[in-house]
Amino acid sequence: MKLLPAALGLVLLLLLVLNPNGVEARPAPAGGHQKKASSATFFIFGDDFADNGNLPLTDPVTRMSRQWAYPYGSNYIDADGFPRPNTPSGRFSNYKIQSDFIATMLGLEEAPPAHARTAEKTCDPSGMTFATGGAGVLDSTSHEVPALAKQVDTFRKMVKDGTITENQLSRSVALVAFFGNDYAGTGVIGISSPSDINAYIGKVTKEIAANVDQLLKLGVTKVLVNNLHPIGCTPSHTRTNNYTTCDIFENLGASIHNDNLKQVMASKKNVYIVDVYTAFANIVDHAAGKGSEMSKQFKRKLLPCCESLNSNGYCGQQGESSAELLYTVCDKSSKFFYWDDMHPTHAGWEAVMKQLEKPLREFVNRA
Repeated sequence: MKLLPAALGLVLLLLLVLNPNGVEARPAPAGGHQKKASSATFFIFGDDFADNGNLPLTDPVTRMSRQWAYPYGSNYIDADGFPRPNTPSGRFSNYKIQSDFIATMLGLEEAPPAHARTAEKTCDPSGMTFATGGAGVLDSTSHEVPALAKQVDTFRKMVKDGTITENQLSRSVALVAFFGNDYAGTGVIGISSPSDINAYIGKVTKEIAANVDQLLKLGVTKVLVNNLHPIGCTPSHTRTNNYTTCDIFENLGASIHNDNLKQVMASKKNVYIVDVYTAFANIVDHAAGKGSEMSKQFKRKLLPCCESLNSNGYCGQQGESSAELLYTVCDKSSKFFYWDDMHPTHAGWEAVMKQLEKPLREFVNRA
């Protein structure tokens, strides 16, 4: 999931100099899927960072279905608090992901069920997850999965036919969580000028804004929008230097996206930009020996817990037989921030969300 080719680094640097500051986003003010009576209804849109079962299981396992096979879900705990090791749940992690932690803040046990695994014409009382692994904001990624507009359109149809009720909408919170598939290469190959790069990034962020407007128009009361994490720190980018340093040009590209996102979201009410970039960077992108106490819990910040044996492989990959494992898995996932070549561990997400919990709670609880 490369954000931008390294050769564009100098172009990106020039672009950041030409457009160094985005308009600040509207800040939060100071101050089974069981649903509690006082909890919100949660709707989730995005990609593999938020998918909890919309991609299908396949036999044999592939890169796009690995989340349904060992070692994914290896630290799963059931609703009664009992460990159920090696229970893949369709999440790209060893247990919980960002949407699960936000769901807890909203009074839910975990993220609402995946749309693909819900009976037609029904919606769980807790809400629904439309996020699908491999999806992009634009309909231009290499995988045939629903882009943001398609996910929102499915939501719209469920609102219009009454599957999603007015009561659910009256207490609804939406999360828009995309983490870079639009910049994986398909949209940016051949782009070489600052104006063209800025135009493409602007196209992505404007599409996010347009779909946020649509969600609000349909009756969603509050919308959380993730900015882009420091993609240059993911193991897929740090593997080439033995997982020692982040790719500064990839992170620069993420920063430009985030500045554009601030601009298009600045005037919107009931919308909050979730600063996952800073929360990730506080843990994985700092000088040796530096960083917060929270970051020090991770002994290996840039190395994945589940590592493919070759650079083009993936966690969970099997050889000619299911007994031939083409990857290794760490003993203590709690000491690793990243689970695989891109996605955080349960412990990684927990550390990220601890930093974000206070402003998120203040925003969603605001009258």
